[in-house]
Amino acid sequence: MRITRTLAVVATALATAALGSAGPARADQVMEGVYGYTQGDVVADWVIYPSCVPTVGDLRVNLELPVACRLHVAANPSTKVAGGDARLTNGVWTFSTNKKDGLTCPDGATTAPIVETYEFDDRTMSGTRSVSFSDVCDGQVAANILTYPFTLAYKGPLPIPVDRYPLYCEPGGLKRCF
Repeated sequence: MRITRTLAVVATALATAALGSAGPARADQVMEGVYGYTQGDVVADWVIYPSCVPTVGDLRVNLELPVACRLHVAANPSTKVAGGDARLTNGVWTFSTNKKDGLTCPDGATTAPIVETYEFDDRTMSGTRSVSFSDVCDGQVAANILTYPFTLAYKGPLPIPVDRYPLYCEPGGLKRCF
């Protein structure tokens, strides 16, 4: 009887540990601040601020960790680097942007549309920028996807301080958090 009870306790502890580690590796931290973007000789700043929405639980307990986050990435419009709203997919933040005049044709006078996709890992602070386009410029440029690696480096906090967590939730029926 004692061996069975001990095995049950060990099995329960192992199951709890496995379930506890199944979540995101760093749910307590979401990128926020000013980051330096470097892609070869292209250097720019990204201002990244998260918006997180409580989507789980019944909100009777204060929320200490960010959930359901989206990163708003703002870039200086004068650079070749885009900005957008990044979502976490398979551990990588991703956003895409369309540029109507993103590719200059060989004649130098006309342009063609492109789609840029940025994917980055907030743990390694590195990512890729993919530029895709279809057959453009009257058939002079064939469809292609060009991929460029980039790195990110934290430069400082957001210009305006933001209090994110914990969210304090009202008791009772309204379930509003602030």
